[in-house]
Amino acid sequence: MPKAAASQVIIHRIELQETERELLKSVVTAYSFRNVTKGIFNLTSDVTTVVILLIIAEVVTGKELITGALLIALATGQDIGSALADMWNQHRQTDEYREGYHQRASSFTGGLWNLLDSLISQITGEPTDRFMQQQEDRSAGR
Repeated sequence: MPKAAASQVIIHRIELQETERELLKSVVTAYSFRNVTKGIFNLTSDVTTVVILLIIAEVVTGKELITGALLIALATGQDIGSALADMWNQHRQTDEYREGYHQRASSFTGGLWNLLDSLISQITGEPTDRFMQQQEDRSAGR
């Protein structure tokens, strides 16, 4: 038996005050950020995709980012991730990098790039390597 047509329409309206609007706005922003970062993480979770992105960055910037790491990995037999981490850590020890790091620190966007660089160094294990080197230096000095 078919359903009878509605005889009346009732509209419910929810009104939010300014504080509720602000809370809702922050929730929407958090969900949007989560969705974007999830997509970026999924894109970069595959090593092949990361290598392709780095090669594209090499072509665009004209700087060698991955070629050296690929050659090191092929020559030594280590995996590409370790070779990239070693190359990144060596790059951060150069005077050119340190000078650029301090110059960027004077601007907001440069500070954000420095923050990103620091996060990458945490992932690649640079602080741990530096700590181990300091411990070895102390042991050799005794």
